[in-house]
Amino acid sequence: MKTTHRCTVLARRHLTPRTVRLTLGGPTLIGLTPLPAQDVEVLLADARGRRVKRHYTIRQARPKVGEWDIDAVLHAAGGPGTTWAASAETGSPVEFVGPKGKLQLRLADGHLFVGDEASLPAIAALTEALPDGQEAAVVVETESPADRVPIAAGRVRWLERDGAPAGDPQGLLAAVAEEFREGRFEQVYLLTEAHAARALRELVHGAGVRPDHVFAKGYWTADRRPARILWNSR
Repeated sequence: MKTTHRCTVLARRHLTPRTVRLTLGGPTLIGLTPLPAQDVEVLLADARGRRVKRHYTIRQARPKVGEWDIDAVLHAAGGPGTTWAASAETGSPVEFVGPKGKLQLRLADGHLFVGDEASLPAIAALTEALPDGQEAAVVVETESPADRVPIAAGRVRWLERDGAPAGDPQGLLAAVAEEFREGRFEQVYLLTEAHAARALRELVHGAGVRPDHVFAKGYWTADRRPARILWNSR
């Protein structure tokens, strides 16, 4: 059973206009070293007071002092997660479970990471954790160039939606197909909207990547009804 941590927000700062970094700290974090891209499950309440959970990647950890950084994207139509991240101030209490997550880096002849704003913290953490000599390419779709953050990879392809709805896989599919025309990847990580992850997985399998070398995770789920997006997991 994972430990429930009762911690405090120690600091906050904006990385981009829509992304805020919150530093969480407490005695139960001392000595804990999460794996790259593991996350926490923050325990919140929705507008009706019902208990809800939202997941955030542990971007950086300092086990000696018991501090973890998490990066949260503030969505225009966000729910409890955005409300919390937008209002959490230094000194605010926060309760969460973690670290959680089974994603692990493995040695490979070329890594490809694919994602969007929700998975940018995970992609940044994973690329930074790659051993020396392991080459990586990254494809990330965002709303605008203002959402970009530094990524430690040999090649980063940034896409903007240009009015397309978030979660539409077409831009990512075209960009990933182009990556396979330009290079070879033995290990692929698909960290996107859930439906997009499935479509991308089919493309990657068709490009010859073995199924056990593809890690696909839906970081959020788009409702397919018009003009409505549900950010379920972030």
